[in-house]
Amino acid sequence: MSFLFTENHAFDWPVMICMPKAGGHDEITVTGRFETMDDVDFFAPGEDVQSMSASIDLEIARLMEVFKGWKEGDVLDVNSAPLPATPDNIRRFLGSRPARLAVTAAYSEALSPKKGYRAKNSAPPPS
Repeated sequence: MSFLFTENHAFDWPVMICMPKAGGHDEITVTGRFETMDDVDFFAPGEDVQSMSASIDLEIARLMEVFKGWKEGDVLDVNSAPLPATPDNIRRFLGSRPARLAVTAAYSEALSPKKGYRAKNSAPPPS
């Protein structure tokens, strides 16, 4: 099999959101829609942020470059109606700390194979 290089590889990945509830957490999984981005661009130095608010805004802007939304019906509004993955709704979703942390973790997990992956799937080292 050959590797097909694409600039912005699109993929779906589970996003597990842990919402605080009564001294514990409810775990809700949604299917996130992502696109890969070159690390050089994703981790490029941002603006000189002097406040926590500016830092969060920068983090949300970076995540919006790779997080394109969710599977229809996975995220609901307060009336239990499906929330469409529009840029405004994605920004509001990422404004929620539990959702933002979950999206960050999901993207990192998707692009970082588990321990042992390389050893299991690569040829033995030369003798």
